[in-house]
Amino acid sequence: MEGFRFSLAKNVSLRSDADGFLLISKAPIKILRLNKSLYNLLAHISEGGELADFPTKHPQETMQVLLKLAARGYLRLENTPTLTEFPFVSVIIPVRDQPDDLLDCLKALEKVRYPGDKFEIIVVDDGSREKLEKVVPSTETKIIRNEKSKGAAACRNIGAEAAKGDILAFIDADCLATESWLEELVPFIQQAGAGGVGGYIDGHGDRKWLERYEKVFSPLNMGSRLIIEGKGESGFYVPTANLLASREAFKSAGGFKEGMEVGEDVDFCWRLRERGYALVYTPSGSVAHKHRNQLGRMLKRRFEYGTSEALLYRTHRDKKKGFPVSLMAGLSFVALTLAILLANPYPLCALPVLFGSDIWWKSSTIGKYKVDLSPGQLAAAALRSLLSFCYYAFFHLIRYYLILIIGLGIAWWPFWVWGGVGIIYASVTDYTVKKPKLFYPVFLYFYLLEHLAYQVGVFWGCVKHRYFGSYLLSFKRA
Repeated sequence: MEGFRFSLAKNVSLRSDADGFLLISKAPIKILRLNKSLYNLLAHISEGGELADFPTKHPQETMQVLLKLAARGYLRLENTPTLTEFPFVSVIIPVRDQPDDLLDCLKALEKVRYPGDKFEIIVVDDGSREKLEKVVPSTETKIIRNEKSKGAAACRNIGAEAAKGDILAFIDADCLATESWLEELVPFIQQAGAGGVGGYIDGHGDRKWLERYEKVFSPLNMGSRLIIEGKGESGFYVPTANLLASREAFKSAGGFKEGMEVGEDVDFCWRLRERGYALVYTPSGSVAHKHRNQLGRMLKRRFEYGTSEALLYRTHRDKKKGFPVSLMAGLSFVALTLAILLANPYPLCALPVLFGSDIWWKSSTIGKYKVDLSPGQLAAAALRSLLSFCYYAFFHLIRYYLILIIGLGIAWWPFWVWGGVGIIYASVTDYTVKKPKLFYPVFLYFYLLEHLAYQVGVFWGCVKHRYFGSYLLSFKRA
């Protein structure tokens, strides 16, 4: 565990008393009961101690527990280790008819800080019209050619079969790796024992409005928060544009499912997790992706992404779309919906009662743990629950049912008002959080078109595969 450094997150504290050991977050309000050994480790961390100085029989499992606590907001990951031992890494690039992009990708890889004798590059040419040997300058780059196109998934499998590395690093031909790409991602496999790790995917260009939108709202951009998941029903995955996997985990998961035109990275990550391997996303180890900067191409790709949902959820019946539900916040959302649809303010009278009930419930719950919070902190927590639920509800409705809402509005116009409120609320929230370098009306234009393209793709995929399970939600207590 040498080199990883954590600290307690802001507003988080440890407590030990006759009732046991607790990890307490006051904003947002969260309380986690600990066993003694984990409490001692966190106390050691909170006092500035190094992880290497704390004895543990299972360092990789311990590291995964700490990463999960960081992902849940209890800890802050301050530092990842500087590599002293370098496992052999095989970089695998599938490509078809992208010679200029490939050259840029290879030039960026030449600058990656990693020992040359511990690093190889394998390009799998998926039936390009022009043989890549004519355009690739380095003789050290291994090129494998498919005379006929087999798809990106097959190319990655072919590259993995030919690879010598203990770690397989997948990157797309239209991506440019940063110099610290591998040294920031490899430790999560080497020391934390993760089966796979994905890094941040930035946008390469920002001259056009669409490039600025994609830079922050592309589905390849997984955000700024650490995530770690093992076996479970969540749909967490990382894109293959920036994915490292141990050879052991790759073989155990069976590689990529050939024949899938989209969603093969989701399918692979889900199978990897199903076999008990931890999958990590870290907002570091970044690559810059050349996003589609033509509106038609971007919308076509969003449509294609949507079509993959039915096949994925039909294949992986254990996976569910988790939807966090807070009872009082949910009832408040219903009251707001009724007020808009009925054009009647009376349902809004329930909001103060529900808000007060939520504060009382939170107060009585934390009272069992003897945690002192001010009325202001409790009110802020209740407001956070309400705003979060409204965002998740409106975003999901816009993502999957915007066309239906528009159609219902033709029959009954209050649906347009309700849908409009949802669009404004969800889009303003995303605009505020993502901070695109765009005027809001421009952002909203791309935002709505993207959602429309995606939901048409989802519906078409369900019809094509005769499975509508991708519309099912798994409600969980927030």
